[in-house]
Amino acid sequence: MLVSIGNYALCDGTRTGGVGITRLHFRVLRKIQIADIFRAEEVETFDRGNRETEVTFEISRTFPDQEAADVFILQHETTLPSVGIVTFTAFLPNGQMVVRYLAGGKVRLHELVEQIGVTTRHQYTIVGGTIQSTVPGN
Repeated sequence: MLVSIGNYALCDGTRTGGVGITRLHFRVLRKIQIADIFRAEEVETFDRGNRETEVTFEISRTFPDQEAADVFILQHETTLPSVGIVTFTAFLPNGQMVVRYLAGGKVRLHELVEQIGVTTRHQYTIVGGTIQSTVPGN
């Protein structure tokens, strides 16, 4: 799977010797309002139609040398966009692309989980609105 924020590619879809995604987790909260009605036996619920999507994943990156890995770690906060259209691209066995977009995507968290030599592993949490099949408007 490929993941990008605007023009910034978080991963290129490779696993060995590249930049691969693991531990992908999607969580969608459907916003509802719960009303405790006076003397009613049950609560009332109202679907407010809002959706909050939280996507968490890890990306492993392998660099050509230790220096390149160290520089990436130190510069990552300043080069990683905080907001933008988040694009997820997957491929069917026949090569056809399946693309989805996260409306209003914002990076809530990024964390260096581990560095072993020339390999780094970062975790990301991105939040936004709904996952859409068309590019969200601004």
